[in-house]
Amino acid sequence: MKKPLLAFAAKSPASLEMAGEKRALALFHETAQKVPAYKDFLAKEKVDHKKIKTIADFKAYVPIVDKKNYLSQYPLKDLCFEGDLFSNHIVSVSSGSSGVPTFWPRGTYQDIEGSEMFGEIYDNSFAMQTKKTLAVVCFSMGTWIAGTFTTTATLLYADKGRPVNVVTPGLEREETVKAIKNLAGNYEQIVLIGYPPFIKDMLDEGRRVGINWRHLKVRLLLASESFSEEWRDYVLRELGSKDPFYDTSSIYGSADAGIFGVETPLSILIRRIYNQRSRVRQKLFGTPILPSFVQYDPRRRYFEKVQDNLVFTARSGVPLIRYDIQDAGGIVSFQEAIEPIHDRLYELAQKYNVNIPKLHQPFLYVHGRKLFSTTIYGVNIYPENIKAALIDRRVRKWTTGLFTMSTKNYSDMDQYFEINVELRPGFIAKSQHQLTLEAVILEKLVKLNAEFHKLHEVIGVKVRPQVHLVSFGDSTHFPHGAKHKWVEKET
Repeated sequence: MKKPLLAFAAKSPASLEMAGEKRALALFHETAQKVPAYKDFLAKEKVDHKKIKTIADFKAYVPIVDKKNYLSQYPLKDLCFEGDLFSNHIVSVSSGSSGVPTFWPRGTYQDIEGSEMFGEIYDNSFAMQTKKTLAVVCFSMGTWIAGTFTTTATLLYADKGRPVNVVTPGLEREETVKAIKNLAGNYEQIVLIGYPPFIKDMLDEGRRVGINWRHLKVRLLLASESFSEEWRDYVLRELGSKDPFYDTSSIYGSADAGIFGVETPLSILIRRIYNQRSRVRQKLFGTPILPSFVQYDPRRRYFEKVQDNLVFTARSGVPLIRYDIQDAGGIVSFQEAIEPIHDRLYELAQKYNVNIPKLHQPFLYVHGRKLFSTTIYGVNIYPENIKAALIDRRVRKWTTGLFTMSTKNYSDMDQYFEINVELRPGFIAKSQHQLTLEAVILEKLVKLNAEFHKLHEVIGVKVRPQVHLVSFGDSTHFPHGAKHKWVEKET
């Protein structure tokens, strides 16, 4: 079993990128030779891996793969090295756009690598190598990757002699609060690890039952969805913290390949500066909306921007070569990120004691899968889930089937899930129609979306969709004659 060591040294951004290219090419050739499914896939695409000698060849001639054209076409074992499913030891699940699950095996290699990547946050942001720490894993502990992967990686980190204990209440809010209330006195700090809205809910619950968060040293490690800098400031105020750089971090990852990149104190500082500068933000990211922004190591995850999507190559339990995860975003070099804001960056870095490392890792910015899904409490909600409700006999006579959906926040930063549904021409809706449609949509979500089902069991009415019935042809949500977008972006 190969250990996830960074075999190619890197002393500059250019050498870091070259090391990433070498690893991607080496993994491509190894996968072409040792993975039965990929060998067959290349044969069908008429690609001879021996002719791919440079990174230019790789980008020009190696086909992009995704769930539809590759993963769903082969048995799970054939997607693994040597066709051996048992080269891995655990299988995680992710829900696809139609609710059909995809299974992702992973092995010791991925767990060790994950521990190293979590360790970068634990050491460089949270000082867990020296501080007595209780790590509270608030991700779902079911078949989905976040809870089990985070727990395994953190235990491996602790096994190296760090003063870290792990507790795994998962999405059980009351259990989380109970654990913290009873255990906090044994530690110098608490690290809460979970979905942003769940962490916020849990902080509210803790305050309700008498926990004074300001008397504890609490740090937050977040994942699964983006959040605004205003949201970050809000939860930090609840904790009595004024340090967004070393008291928070966020992970960009997926069931496909674990961790892609992480927020560092530097990436947080850069993102906060761009948050205050709309013109340079628009120019760099191509949108007025502030995306997620993380640093990554090309030696671990080799990324390309293909059209508007991020495509990556990584040694996962199922090795993935030029895999399109369907995330919209892009890649920014270190120099590209700092050049438009250098007038403030170095001044603020000194003020807030933010280290600028000698090794200038590049950045990923991620808009998410806004054309395909929205999220509520870290769970993806897909258009197909809502479409299934709108063809139900109880509602189909008075709706057109068109809708838009989005995730929004109340003034106290609690999330809610909003759906605008178009009525048939001339139909006048009454309050019972809205209630009926909300019930039908909730019923379909629970039935078709396993992750939402689990979330609803834990949180209940807080994730019940809020439906607005909109007149036919409403120009705000349903401009007829234009291509319809199921997911509304935040404004």
